[in-house]
Amino acid sequence: MDWQSEYDVVVVGSGAGGLVSAITAANHGLNTLIIEKGTVWGGSSALSGGGLWIPNNHVSKKAGLQDSEEEALTYMQEVIEDTGPASTYERKAAYVKNGHKMVKFLEELGMKWVAGSLYPDYYPERTGGKIGRSIEGEIFDSRLLGELEETLRKGEIEAPLPLYSGKVSSLPKAFTNLKDFSVVIGMFLNGFKHKIKGERAISIGAGLVSRLLKIALDLKVPLWLSTPLKDLIIEDGEIQGVQVEKDGRTYLIKCKAVILAGGGFERNPELREKYHQIGTDWTAASSDNTGDLLLIAQKHNLDTALLDDAWWGPTAIDAEGRRKFLVYERSMPHCMIVDQTGERYFNESQSYTDAGHAILERQQKNGRAIPSWLIMESRNRNRYLFGDMLPRRTPKDAIESGFLVKADTIEELAEKCGIELQGLTSTLERFNRFAKAGIDEDFGRGNSAYDNYYGDPTYQNPNLGEIVKPPFYAVKIYPGDLGTKGGIVANEHGQALRNGLPIEGLYATGNCSASVMGRVYPGPGSTLGPTTVFGYISANHIHQHLAKPANSELHVV
Repeated sequence: MDWQSEYDVVVVGSGAGGLVSAITAANHGLNTLIIEKGTVWGGSSALSGGGLWIPNNHVSKKAGLQDSEEEALTYMQEVIEDTGPASTYERKAAYVKNGHKMVKFLEELGMKWVAGSLYPDYYPERTGGKIGRSIEGEIFDSRLLGELEETLRKGEIEAPLPLYSGKVSSLPKAFTNLKDFSVVIGMFLNGFKHKIKGERAISIGAGLVSRLLKIALDLKVPLWLSTPLKDLIIEDGEIQGVQVEKDGRTYLIKCKAVILAGGGFERNPELREKYHQIGTDWTAASSDNTGDLLLIAQKHNLDTALLDDAWWGPTAIDAEGRRKFLVYERSMPHCMIVDQTGERYFNESQSYTDAGHAILERQQKNGRAIPSWLIMESRNRNRYLFGDMLPRRTPKDAIESGFLVKADTIEELAEKCGIELQGLTSTLERFNRFAKAGIDEDFGRGNSAYDNYYGDPTYQNPNLGEIVKPPFYAVKIYPGDLGTKGGIVANEHGQALRNGLPIEGLYATGNCSASVMGRVYPGPGSTLGPTTVFGYISANHIHQHLAKPANSELHVV
């Protein structure tokens, strides 16, 4: 075969999982290449909150968390009820055992971590649940990336200032209490500090992948942009190389191992319709995630799982088509979510993945949950941030465009939204009774520390408040997602499987693979945690099984 280049390891994808894979392999002395389909790098990781759910890590322990591998594994076993091939006990154990090791490893190479000390697991009351297992990268000066700074993937909505996802919960309620107000003032002062130093400070997902790329660059790992994977070259159950497209030409790259760390099929209309019965308009994932790796995997008959699932979450779409993945907005007092019959049908404050599942299940049951409606009253709009709308500042265009429906009465609101009035008034009467008592008898909203994390601490129940004071508002709610969570099945070493057996030299992590988390979202950072940890595991396994590195020749094409 006419090979144009040769490497020990080719990593497909430049998100957090791909970067950690490449860093780990390169640190072992393996000649490593990252290829990225897009013209920009960072993948969906660059658009994310940047948190990693890593139990028993030393950063969180230093901040006061008491944790252990045993407690973490007990928690995962209890909350991840799906026991399919992607979430076996062995994979969960590998995740827990290697996650904290990865955190230390990256720190030794220059990664700087911050603990999310107050951020709870998403089921903190379950056995082994904790508060404070998530971590994120420190704010990063993007000037350190040189020319590659310009090709970092940007989101539809940019953060107005560098911040930490572990403190985001203070933003929507900054004007309700001194503690949260002080946190937000600290954010602004910190942003000003970076600015007067002349730094271009970035944070959350963009900051995480930027610092990881800097580490990879320091290890001399090349990054090829605009280089999509076209095929895997597999012979006798063993990887031989990859076929890629670069500069309009086809190249064959010989390698001993491939780590698939790309995105899912969020932006592929045919695949979304086939597996989810929805389109691509509601996803927050990278526009380059069109399922290329899944299609290649299926061509080679690789095992797949969880293709019918995603990292769901209630999502609003503004007049410009921008997606607003709603996290804290659902948890504030004086709001609730109903379907088109006017009925509540889930705990609005629960984890976004569970809430997304609830919308889809309701739609399947009665056909009237897509869209659903988030209903709120004047006190909610006057006290809390909603998306990028400040308290007491409701832009006229938000109402004129139809994104935000406004009405002086519940009857008018129901008519404008097409919600059944009898169902809505009955639901409101019951909901307001719960709000007065501070107890949601139907769905337990506010019973969990996770619910309360995004609530208003000045209320008896931080998540409940009556909906009685006009004007009233409503926003359409769709089952959006952060990415698909189904794909290639890998074992505890990260090896891709075919008929239950590993293909030598082929590994998979990230949203192109089936998630170890099954159908749930155990804690903050349950997407970035697995993609990075299994990238780390995969690269270490490659190192252990390669006899010697490939000849380090010129890799110029």
